[in-house]
This record gives sequence, C-alpha cells and structure tokens, in this order.
Amino acid sequence: MNNYKKSMGLLLSVMAVSGFAFKANAASWRMIPSLTVTETYTDNVDLDSSASQSDLVTRVSPQIAITGTGSRLNVIFDYAPNYFFYPGDDDDKHDLRHTLNASLNSELISERFFVDASANIAQRFLDRRAAISSVQASRTDNRRTVQSYRFSPYLVHAFGTWATAQLRYDLSHVRQAQNVRQTTLNTSFGNSLSHQGSFSVASGSRFNRLGWTLLAQYRTEDRSRAADFETTTLNADLSYQLTDILSVLGSIGYQKRKAGSGSFANFDGFTWDAGFRLVPGPRTSLSVRYGNQFKGDSLSVDAQYKITARDSINLSYTDTIQTFQSLAFNDNSAVNLDPSLNSGFISGDLTRRKRGTFSVSGVRGRTSYSASAFYNENRSDNRALDEERYGGAFSISRRLSPRLTVSSGFSYNLSRFSSDNTDDKFWSASVSTNYQISQSLIGSLSFVHSDRDQSRFSALNGGSNFISLSIRAEI
Repeated sequence: MNNYKKSMGLLLSVMAVSGFAFKANAASWRMIPSLTVTETYTDNVDLDSSASQSDLVTRVSPQIAITGTGSRLNVIFDYAPNYFFYPGDDDDKHDLRHTLNASLNSELISERFFVDASANIAQRFLDRRAAISSVQASRTDNRRTVQSYRFSPYLVHAFGTWATAQLRYDLSHVRQAQNVRQTTLNTSFGNSLSHQGSFSVASGSRFNRLGWTLLAQYRTEDRSRAADFETTTLNADLSYQLTDILSVLGSIGYQKRKAGSGSFANFDGFTWDAGFRLVPGPRTSLSVRYGNQFKGDSLSVDAQYKITARDSINLSYTDTIQTFQSLAFNDNSAVNLDPSLNSGFISGDLTRRKRGTFSVSGVRGRTSYSASAFYNENRSDNRALDEERYGGAFSISRRLSPRLTVSSGFSYNLSRFSSDNTDDKFWSASVSTNYQISQSLIGSLSFVHSDRDQSRFSALNGGSNFISLSIRAEI
C-alpha cells in the first residue's frame, strides 16, 4: 500500500511550485473576502434520530475567493470553513466543515510544457440508504468531508500541420477523514491514489475531412479497502465528414482491465464503436455511438439544441465503468443531495453506470429557469449497491427589482435497490428571496421542506422543515 501522506505532500508541493513559477505580475489578480452568518430553525435537526428534534442552528462562514488570469496562468481558489453551532445538543454543540474549490492551469514553457492541478473539499453523503438532506444545517453521521486532489503535467509537440502529440501524467487522490463502514452490507469507503500515463497523437489541419486520434494509456488505482484497479488501453478514434452537416464516427482498440478476483469489471479483449455526428445548423448538434466497449453492448448520445441565444435543450446518455472514488472526483461540485447531478453517494466498489439526462434551461428577460430529469442504472461488484434511480428537478428565479430576487425549486429522487426490493423516495421544495441591502451586503430568507418514504430504516421517514435567514458581507 502506498504511503498516502508522502504522496499527498509531494502532490501539494508540486502544485504550489507550479503556481508560483510565475511572477505575481504575470497575471491579473482579484481577491474577494466575505463573511456569511446564517440562522436556521428546523424541526428535524438530527437526521439519525428516530424522534424529530428542533433546534436553532447558527452557521458562520468566512470565505476567501481568489482568481488570477493571465496569458500563461489561470488560478481559481475558493475556500470557506463552515462553523455550525447547535445549542440544543447537550453533548456536541460544535461542528466544522471545510469546503474548497481550487484549480490551476499553467504554461511553463511556451507551447510545450503545461501543468494542470485541482483540489476540492466537499461534504458528501456516503450511503444512499442512510440519512440524507437537502440542507446543510441538518446533522448526520452519513455526511463526511471528502477530499480530491489532482496534478497533471503534460508535454505538447506539433509536427507542423500533420499532427499534434501529447504526453501526459495524472496523479489523483481521493480520501475522507475516516474509513467508515456504511449501513449497506459489506460496504465501506476507502481512500484511493491513482496514477495515469497517456500518449496521444491527433490529426492536424492538413487532414481536411478525416480526423483521427491514436491513444495509448495505462491507469492504476490503489484502493485502500479493495483490490487495485488497473486499466491498459490502446485505441484509434476516427471521424470522416461526408457532407457539410454529417460525419461518420468510429473507433477500434484493445483494453485490459484487472479489478481483482471475481470482479465483473475484469476484461481482456477488443473494443469498438461506430456512429455519426449531425450538425444541421449552428443551433443543433447530435452525436450517437453504438458498439462494444465493455462486456456487452454500449451506447452514447450527446445532443444540444439552442432554442434561442439564451435558452437551450441538452440530452445525453453515457455508459461507463468507474470506481465510486472516481465518481466522487468527477462530481466534486456536489454539496448536498442534487438529483440533477445525481451525485453525493460513494462506496469502495466498482460500478457500471448507465446514465441518461435531459435538461432545459434559459433566461427570459428577468426570469431564469432550469428543468432536468435523469435515469441511472448502477451495477456493482457488491450486489447490495445495484440500483435504479429516477429523478428530476425544476427551479425558477425572477428579479422583481434591481435589488430583490425571488426563487423557488423542486426536486424528486426515487431509488430502487434490487437486492432487497426496496424503494426509497426523497423530495424537496424550496422558496427564497435575496435582497441587495448595499453594494457589499446581501440578505436572504428561505424556506425548505423535504420528505422521505422508505421501508428499510423507518426512523428516517417523515418530513423536515428549515427556515433560514442569512447576511453575506463582502469585506
């Protein structure tokens, strides 16, 4: 097992060196410190308790947001420690939850050597069947701080107009503060450290209608609570433009996956797919690919339609094999239950996830809106995690005046677990107002109601109400 502390020290050190390799005046920097204080009344503060308990929760969130933009350096750093005070709890009145979203993109040698890096700290729900909430003021042992870090240097070389080659290395690490066994049988989340090396060559502008990419890639993920996961990939991806609006697509390759004895993800053989891309106009695009990327058929769809310059429709369907740790890394924007992202639940097992999403969003005058629906089918090494999930969300926001905005939203999530024929329904509705008190001061008032119906843990059933008043000041 790798030494995680040494690996993380190396990763963070190299990220820091990469970021400070430039003089401060090489980019335009902006720093925005702020402080948010929120008072929340809830009639169900402890989600793990069989009896509802009310409390008036205080949340204090100092925040620092830094951005740097330059020709060869782009930096985003957004960090906030969130302190929660629970006066109604006799044993543990205090809780501190950190959030961080940071990224770095740098060009160390002009047009040759680049470094990308990112760091994220977020609050995630570990087990879909345990306590969940759409509001951070609630308390539960099912919520943990999950960290993800990535460091990726790469070299680029252009062979004139013929082709461009890229040599890349990725180091990524996902961890949580504790290795916690979850309520689902034989399930726990463990830390992981991944190494990935890849070499690719892509066609240049000399190829008019024919596009191609050759890829060789090796990835290994060292999982602290499960067998290592290794993937070797060789692939050739091709596209040919038949007409101004239609292109044919295809790929052929070889992949070998080693995921431990008895894993459904083990595979050694050829892969292929074929399809088309249709772009009938500047507002419409459709890409469809069908083939055999795993054991059995695979399908991918990606479609967009711009109704107007500010309104769009999106449709997608993907079929992937990932570790839940990599899902946590890919979906690291999630803070609470978010059906539109379908994120926030992780374990230490591999999963094949078939995921379809449909969304409509836009802006009409002073009103912005979004609606989404999704379908997920998860199949795992651990049958207890096999799940079908359906859900959707809708939100609308209206600016009533230059200072006053009113918003409302609704979300619904239904999970069906095949191992014990259990259905789990969760829905949430909210309404809120934001008022710009001054140039640096914003006040917010919100109400959230959520409800849940599931048979496995009867103590988790029932509704929760949250009324919150907050003040945010930019310092």
